[in-house]
Amino acid sequence: MNIRVLLPAAIFGAIFAVLWITGPVSCADRSSPAKPSADVEREVEEAAEAIRDYSIEQRDEALRQGRKAMDDIDSRIIRFREQISEHWNEMEPEMRSQARETLKALQQQRSEVARRLDELRTSSARAWEEVKQGFVRSYEDLRRSFERAGETY
Repeated sequence: MNIRVLLPAAIFGAIFAVLWITGPVSCADRSSPAKPSADVEREVEEAAEAIRDYSIEQRDEALRQGRKAMDDIDSRIIRFREQISEHWNEMEPEMRSQARETLKALQQQRSEVARRLDELRTSSARAWEEVKQGFVRSYEDLRRSFERAGETY
């Protein structure tokens, strides 16, 4: 394979890896020093776990955590889109196509997470457990998709 094909893939992979590692840090509390990415990743995972444990009486806190998770997702997708645009001219056509498809899939999964969050907001006490688990599953699926995208590029 020639360097013209490998270089854009390497650039894109490096950009995505940096975004994946530093993305949560940029969403961290600006009044405190930046936390190492492992700490931030752990906090995001703990937020998903916390939602799993909330009762219907704790709906407001579950929704707050869910909105925090959505903010993280939105920030990552925006940065991913910006990096694709920034390096678009350096990419081979196949890499462009892969980047477009990855972004499209991430956006579709993001829509599913948002739909599940809205269900959390409107669910009855009777449906709470099922709706809550649906949100957590869709959020975790999207996080794994981000990880796979980072491995691909």
